[in-house]
Amino acid sequence: MATDLSPRTQPLTYEDALHLLRRATLHPTHDGAMALVGKTPTEAARELLDRGTDPVLPAWASTPPDPNIMFSDAARRWPEMQQWWVDKLITEPSVRERMVLFWHNHFTSDYITVYYGQFSIRQNALQRTYALGDFADFSKKMVSDPAMLIFLNGNLSVKGNPNENFAREWFELFSLGVGNYTERDIVEAARAFTGWRISGLNGTYTAQLSDLGEKTIFGQTGPWTYEDVVRLTLAQPACARFLATKLLRTFVQYYPSDEAITALAAEITAKNFVIKPVLQTLLSSELFHDATVRGALIKAPADLVLGLATSLNYTTMQRDLVVSSMAKLNQELFYPPTVEGWKGHHAWITSSTFPSRQRFGENLVNGKTTDGTQIKDTSGKAITPDLVALVKKVCTAPNDPVAVVDALATYLLPVPITTEQRAVLKEILLQSRPDYEWTIDAAFAPTYLRLFLQAVVRMPEFQLM
Repeated sequence: MATDLSPRTQPLTYEDALHLLRRATLHPTHDGAMALVGKTPTEAARELLDRGTDPVLPAWASTPPDPNIMFSDAARRWPEMQQWWVDKLITEPSVRERMVLFWHNHFTSDYITVYYGQFSIRQNALQRTYALGDFADFSKKMVSDPAMLIFLNGNLSVKGNPNENFAREWFELFSLGVGNYTERDIVEAARAFTGWRISGLNGTYTAQLSDLGEKTIFGQTGPWTYEDVVRLTLAQPACARFLATKLLRTFVQYYPSDEAITALAAEITAKNFVIKPVLQTLLSSELFHDATVRGALIKAPADLVLGLATSLNYTTMQRDLVVSSMAKLNQELFYPPTVEGWKGHHAWITSSTFPSRQRFGENLVNGKTTDGTQIKDTSGKAITPDLVALVKKVCTAPNDPVAVVDALATYLLPVPITTEQRAVLKEILLQSRPDYEWTIDAAFAPTYLRLFLQAVVRMPEFQLM
């Protein structure tokens, strides 16, 4: 397996392009892959990294929250926020939106604790602004983010009575990881993080409430402020390694080698913690494109639900169905389970979630929800995937059943199928008919294709990417 970050120079094949789209976006579509075929990995990565637009925030997001708002009124905004974000996720195939999801699971908060929808949705906008930006500047902004101030009690932290919650999570979960700081570092950093309050829609700094005295952090003494804590932390070698590990777990494999971590940490340091050029290097690298890492990650519910929806050209499906489907598989947007976020990988697959994931795939292929009702688009119109049109698009020989099996398996699975799997899938496609009876325009083709694709999405390999 390659562990270096040297750029791969070979032009992308169709399979290469699908791998890039599965990992870097939530849109592994045929059209998206074909648009990248023949480009170098460097060119393709640059194209995906340059995409991204800012969604329009709901009108109420610009209005300071009413502290007397009833719980029922506040709660009505939470599904609206989730559907607002899903609309962006399902319509924009960009690395930027993938990274918004990454940071949502890094700098965590949940809508129950934050309570005010304005703060949760504006935190999401902040994460989008810095999704590919300077981690140092991003971290300083998160210190004063109202959602974060509420979630980790920074708005209650004052000189003489500092709250240690944010300082502890800053070191453990946001920048260094366990074992790379001391309890004294936490205590002293908590003093430096004092002085923030929420005014209207913003976090505001009040010097009178802040501890400006001398502090010793990482063995260095001075009148450190929150900006100094960020600066001192990023100077620790463990910080670049911590971020490198998280990025590798997201884009390459969940258990990266020490060599890969070291290489990416060096790249992060060389790029001064600016994320976009780091990802440009990673997504263009021999490491990322090595064949042995394909299928090495378990899909998050977002990858499963949004990936299959976009693959089947279901991008108009009702947003509340997307939200609820992800939530049933244990990934509810704006509501990570703990401050640690979703642990991911093996944690996504349990004795209950695996059959639920299979049923979701089967139902989506069938155009139905889990309760058996017809899927509808955002206008309320019933929709069903056009599987015949899909085959005609992805397969160059749609009247050849073997070619259909291979084309759809390549399209939907991250690893090649075996000879035995090909034979089984062909039998499911043909339903005991001889090969010569198969034609894509036969009356039975839509039904047989549905049964075939349902078998594909039930495969363990479909849970991988």
